[in-house]
Amino acid sequence: MHDAPNLVLDATGLRIGLVTSLYHEDVTNRLREGAVAAFVESGGDPENLYQVVAAGAFELIAIADALARKDLDAVVVLGCVVRGETRHDEYICSTVTRMIAQISFEHEIPIALGLLTVLALEQGYERSGGEKGNKGEEAMSAAISSALSIRMIEEDLDDGMGDVEEEELEGDEEVEEYEYVEEDGEGDDGVEYEYEEEE
Repeated sequence: MHDAPNLVLDATGLRIGLVTSLYHEDVTNRLREGAVAAFVESGGDPENLYQVVAAGAFELIAIADALARKDLDAVVVLGCVVRGETRHDEYICSTVTRMIAQISFEHEIPIALGLLTVLALEQGYERSGGEKGNKGEEAMSAAISSALSIRMIEEDLDDGMGDVEEEELEGDEEVEEYEYVEEDGEGDDGVEYEYEEEE
């Protein structure tokens, strides 16, 4: 068993969305309670924790996407999938994990995934407040930490792709300018025009 990182967190002022799957509710409720406790203990205001439920693990995707579109600093996703007689758990968990990562990337918001993938419910209990800790608490701590890190980056660093000054663009290319020079010569008007490069 690996211990979770010991993070010093301050959730003051953070607004976080929390979506919990109702499937295997005995386990997921414990995950949710751990997440809420971690938020409050870190200084978060319960009024700034927007909680919603999903029917099952697969439905976490759409609800996480809806939360990611709102004015939140982070999202926490909690659920529990138990392996059965078929391979449904593999398909569900891989799909949820991939889509949550994509949502986080597309909407530029940290999403902490606390989706238990266990062989039996007993393992779920161990990881939702038992001897293996509470993965809901860990997911919330990860969300808070990520939100704080992103806030610090945005405050300390300028965007790398700022507006490029027009003079900088002109400096990258050699600009050739031409002027008309009048000389006597043959032509309809008796004047021959030539291009001369300006030095």
